Amino acid sequence: MSIFSYPFFALWAVCAVLYYTIAGNHQWLLLLGMSLVFYGYSVMRVPVILILVSTVTYLGAVWITYARKNKKASEKTIKRCRRGITALCVAALLAGPVTGWFVLLGNSYFILKAISYLMDTDRDETVCEKNYFFYLLYLIYLPTILQGPFNRFARFRESLREKKAFQYEQFMHGLQRFIWGAFKKLVLAARLEQIASYVSGSFADQSGISILTGIMAYSLWFYTDFSSYMDMMLGMSGTFGIGLPENFRQPYFSKTTAEFWRRWHITLGGVFKDYLMMPFIQSGYGRRLRKYFKGYGKEAGRVAPLLAGTFLVWLTTALWHGCSVRYLVWGMYYCGIISSSLVLEGTYGRIKKRLRITGTSVVYSGFCMVRTWCVLFVANMILQAEDFGEFLVMVRQLIGRSFFVGGRVSLSALGWIRQDGVVLAAGLLMVLFVSVMEEKNVKVLEVIDRQRLPVRWSVYYILLFSVLLFGIYGSGYDAGQFLYMQF
Repeated sequence: MSIFSYPFFALWAVCAVLYYTIAGNHQWLLLLGMSLVFYGYSVMRVPVILILVSTVTYLGAVWITYARKNKKASEKTIKRCRRGITALCVAALLAGPVTGWFVLLGNSYFILKAISYLMDTDRDETVCEKNYFFYLLYLIYLPTILQGPFNRFARFRESLREKKAFQYEQFMHGLQRFIWGAFKKLVLAARLEQIASYVSGSFADQSGISILTGIMAYSLWFYTDFSSYMDMMLGMSGTFGIGLPENFRQPYFSKTTAEFWRRWHITLGGVFKDYLMMPFIQSGYGRRLRKYFKGYGKEAGRVAPLLAGTFLVWLTTALWHGCSVRYLVWGMYYCGIISSSLVLEGTYGRIKKRLRITGTSVVYSGFCMVRTWCVLFVANMILQAEDFGEFLVMVRQLIGRSFFVGGRVSLSALGWIRQDGVVLAAGLLMVLFVSVMEEKNVKVLEVIDRQRLPVRWSVYYILLFSVLLFGIYGSGYDAGQFLYMQF
């Protein structure tokens, strides 16, 4: 079921009406029904992995809680149980691409949420859920099943603890954010995809400036496509009065690569940090690494576990995005950049002090942002290249004599009219303006709400009609497909 289809909007509208009228104290059951209808309609097969993972992790958390509370098992036995269930979940995740029967919607998302729930229960960071169906809702809650965000169980249960009364302002904010996401997807991401696809079809025949344009378009497409889905799903969830964690925080304003990844897909980074990197650093392996390298200096002892943890996180991140050489190279590239920053952190500090560079320097901040963009540009070149030979072709076209020689991106080549270019430029400027405001902690929706009624509704109608008039949808374009759904 596409989120730009009539069945989806009908399902959302019917559930919203029932949610605030007859659902009463059982609103969560209605949400479960909505999520199951969406999931079943989209999958059209028996959800083997979902049933297996949800049942095993639910029973495992119940047993761990009971065994620890009543001292029915040793900590060593409990740890083995938790590790065994986690291994089973990982095996189910890896089995997805192998057999068509197991390929289901959102495998990676609900499995990672199940693992986080099990580990939080083991750590006593959340209370074990006794109701299996409420736990199932947590795993397949419609706004989170396709691309996240990865909400933690304790926060999710807290948001559903009390009955939600209809609040006009909250409901409208949800709709407004959904429309804003639709604008970014249908008006911007759809056009950026056309540019990126045109260039990636034949790098050898393109000029360097065309490849430069294509990679920049790919970077912006990646952002507008993914963040638009987050806007729409957070908006949809907001209409039910359920808040979800933000997944983006103006990533292209980052001054370092590490900061970029703290701002991009925030919840996935949090999952890998809390359930992979930190447990490794605090484990016996991490302590032994720290002790061994401490013999080479205090700083070496501090950095060594961080480097090993960074490698583990980026190896996992690469495999999560795709089991291919291209993604492994991409992951190791980022691992190398971030690791070198950790190693050279002290050197950077001394150089900045000697040059009297402060954190408030506008020029230095601008330089750092441009430097980060260059790192991201190379990473996106890796993702765009089919193999190493094609990557070298791109490099040669960018730095050689062919920078101005070859095919170029143009309106005629894309099959556009002038209006398409104007719409894309104006839309990107609008996204930039909103991002600058958000970076300055100015909530745009709250600013709009403070305006008079005619001004406020004019903004809403302009945005809505921009989607309807300038959006790319209909025959020949699947608006329900999102780039990040492949991961």
